Amino acid sequence: MNRHSTGASFLPIGAARAGGAGPWRSQPFPPEAVTQVSILTIARQNWRSILAFAAVGLVCAGIYVATAPAIFTARARVYIESRTSPVTARDTPNAGTPLEIAEVESQVEYMRSEKIALAAVRRLDASALQDLAAPTHPLFVKIREFVKAAKALPLRLIGAERPVREPAPVSPELRQARTLRENVEASRIGAAYVIEVGYNADNPTTAAAVANAVAEAYVSTELENRAKVWKVAGEWMLPRLTELQQRASQASREAQTYKAEHTIIDLGKRGLVGEQQVEELNTAVAAARSKTVDARAVRDQIRGLLDSDIADPGITEAFKDSVIIQLRRQYVDLVQRADDLKRRLGPDHEAVLAIQRDIQAAKQSLRTELERLAVSLDHDYEVARAREDSMTAAFDALISKTLIMSNARVKAKELDRTAETYDQIYTNLLQRYIDAVNQQSYPQPSAHVITPATVPESPSAPRGSLIMLLGLLVGTGFGVSGAFARHWFDRTVRAPRQLTGHGLTCLAALPELRREPGFRAALALALAHASEAQRPASVEAFKASAVRFMPQSAFAERLHSLKAHVLGSDRRGPVFAIGVTSVGAGAGKTLFASNFGLLLARARSSAGRVLMIDADVRQATLSRLSQATEQRGLLDVLAGRCCATEAVRPQPGEVRLLACGNRHPNDPHFSDLMTPDGVAALVGDGRATLDRVIVDLPPVDELPTLRPLLDGLDGLIIVVEAGRTSIDEVTTAVQDLEASGSTVLGIVLNKASDEPAVRRGGRRSALTRLAGRPKRSRGATEAAS
Repeated sequence: MNRHSTGASFLPIGAARAGGAGPWRSQPFPPEAVTQVSILTIARQNWRSILAFAAVGLVCAGIYVATAPAIFTARARVYIESRTSPVTARDTPNAGTPLEIAEVESQVEYMRSEKIALAAVRRLDASALQDLAAPTHPLFVKIREFVKAAKALPLRLIGAERPVREPAPVSPELRQARTLRENVEASRIGAAYVIEVGYNADNPTTAAAVANAVAEAYVSTELENRAKVWKVAGEWMLPRLTELQQRASQASREAQTYKAEHTIIDLGKRGLVGEQQVEELNTAVAAARSKTVDARAVRDQIRGLLDSDIADPGITEAFKDSVIIQLRRQYVDLVQRADDLKRRLGPDHEAVLAIQRDIQAAKQSLRTELERLAVSLDHDYEVARAREDSMTAAFDALISKTLIMSNARVKAKELDRTAETYDQIYTNLLQRYIDAVNQQSYPQPSAHVITPATVPESPSAPRGSLIMLLGLLVGTGFGVSGAFARHWFDRTVRAPRQLTGHGLTCLAALPELRREPGFRAALALALAHASEAQRPASVEAFKASAVRFMPQSAFAERLHSLKAHVLGSDRRGPVFAIGVTSVGAGAGKTLFASNFGLLLARARSSAGRVLMIDADVRQATLSRLSQATEQRGLLDVLAGRCCATEAVRPQPGEVRLLACGNRHPNDPHFSDLMTPDGVAALVGDGRATLDRVIVDLPPVDELPTLRPLLDGLDGLIIVVEAGRTSIDEVTTAVQDLEASGSTVLGIVLNKASDEPAVRRGGRRSALTRLAGRPKRSRGATEAAS
C-alpha cells in the first residue's frame, strides 16, 4: 500500500493504540452502567419480542380464564378460647393471659387436619358428598397426570422404570375427606382470636354446607376432646390420690415418732418447753446473783465498821437495826452528858469518871451487837452464794439440753414440712379429681361459631381482570428479561462505545434510512417529480443517493460531519484513495460509499473531481444501482480493452463512476488482472485530475485476492452493520488488514440506533482521533509517496 497516507487526517487504528507496539489483542467489553439511555435503547431494539411475550402471556391468561371452572368460596368464623389445659388451668400462673401466636396457628393447622375433615364429611348430606366425590379441577388433575407420565417416560424408554406399587384401598369416606382437605382454607383474622374457615367448590350451596360442617366439626371435636381430657385426668388421678394419701400419713407418723423419741414438746407460738424453762431459769440466776452481790456488800461494810471507830455516826444510816440504833442513841446521850459534866465539874470529878465508864460499856455493847450482826451477814452471804452456784449449774445443764433439743427440732421441722407437702398435694389433687368428675357430665366448650357460612352469590375464582393483568405482567417480565439477557450477552456491535472500548476509531454512526422521518415522502417525491435523468430507478437507488433527496436528514448530517473532517485533513496531508469494505455482506458499504462520494463531490472545489470505483466484481451493486452494468468499467480497463478516461461516466450529483465492467470468457481471474502496474497507473493517473477516489471493495474475507489494489489505496474504511456484526469479527478483520500492511482509517457503524448517545459517541470518537494526528509538511508527504 502507498505509505504516504500515514500522515492522513485520520489517525490509523494501529497508531491509535498505545505506542502501536506489540501484537494487537481483543479486549473484553468495558463495563456498562445501567442508565436511562441504555434502558431506552434496549427497549427500542427489542420492543417486538417484548410485545410478543406480552401477547403470549395475555393469550395464556385468556385461555385459562375461558377454560377454568368457576369456583365459589364460602367462609365461616370460629372464636377460640385459651388453649390452657382445663385440668391445670386453676393453678397455672399465667392462666388468662393473651394467646400466643403459635397456639392460634396450631389451631389453624388442626382445623385443616384429616380428623376434622372426616368429622365434617360425616355431617354432610348426600348432595354435598356427591360433589366431593368428583375432582374440583378436572383440568388440573389431567395436567398432573400428564406430568407424572412425562416424568416416567425416560425411565420407561431405558427399561429402568420403577415397579409401581398398587395403592392401598381407600374408603370413599376417606377419599372425600382428602378432597375436602385440598379445598379447605383456614387463617387467623388479624390479631383476634378468630379463625376464618373457607371452602372452594364449583357449587355455591356445597361450598356453604362444607364450610359450616368444618366449623361445627371443629367445635364438636374440641368439646369431645375436653371431655376426654377430664375423663383421662380422673382415671389418672385416682391411683395417685391413694398413693399420696399413704405417703402423707407415713410422713406424719414419722414426724410424731421422732418428736416423741427426742422429747420435743412444741407450745406453738411460745416455742418448745425447754426454751421456756431456759428463759425462766435465766431470770432466777440473775436474781440470785444480785442477792449474792448485795449480801457481800453489806458484810464487807460491817467488817469495815468493826475495824474502824464504832462511834461513827454513819452506822445508823448504814444499818436499820433497832438494837443498834438504840445502843447508838444511848452512846450519844452518854457522850453529851460527859461533855456537860466536864464543863461544869472538871475532868477529874467522880461523876465524870463514872459516866466515862458507862460510855465504855455502851461502846462495848454496840461492838458486840455489830459482831453478832456480822456473823449473821456472813451466813446470809454464804447461803446466797451457794444458791447462785446451784442455779448456775442448773442453767448450764439446761442450756446443753436445749441445744441438743434444738438440733433435733431441725430434723423434726423437716419431717413436719414433708408431711405438710404431701398433705397439700393430696388436697389439691383431690380437688382436681372432684372437678374432673363434675366436668365429665357437662364439659365447657372452648370454641364457638360466631359467623356461619352463607351461600356465595358470585364466584371467587378465576378473577378475569386480575389473571389477564398477571398474564400481561408475566409475559412482559419474560420479554424484558429476555431483552436484557440478550443485550448483556450479545457481542454484536450496536454503539460506538463498543468500538472505542476496543481501541477502534468510530468515524460515524449512521441511522437506518428507512426509519428516517420523511423517508417515504422524499421517496415518493423523487419518484414522481424528478426528471428522468435525476429520477432513481429503485428504492435501493434512492438510498444510494439519499444525500441528494434528503439533505436535512440525520443520515446526511453525519456524513457531512465525516466529509468536513476529510476536507479539513487536506491541510495536513491528503487522503486521496479511500477504500470502503465491510465485515460480511449486507452491511451497507455500497450505500455509504455512494452517499459519501456524492457529498465529497458537492464541494465547490471537488465538483466533478470525485471518482467512485466499483471494485466488488461479484456483486457489482454500485454499478447496478447506477444502471451501468452494461457499460465498460474496471475489468475492461485492467484487461486493456479501453483506457480509464473512456470507461469513466459522469453521474447525477457531480460525481464520476468507474463501473465494474464486463467480464469476457477469455479474461483471466480478477485477481490476476489486478497487477501492481495496472493499479498504480489507474490510481496515479487520477491524482492529477481528481480530488478523491472512493473504491467500493468486496467484504473483508474477499480482500486478500485484491492485494495490488489495496496497496494503491491510502486507507480503508470498514462499514459494520449494527446489531449483526460481532465485535470479535470486527477486531479480527482490523487485525488481519493491519497485519497485511493496510491502513484502517476507522469504522463506520451503519443502521445504528438513532439516540443521543450514539450521535455523541461517533462524533466524539472521530474528533478524538483526528485531534491526536501530528501535522506533516507537504514535502514530507511527497517524499513518502
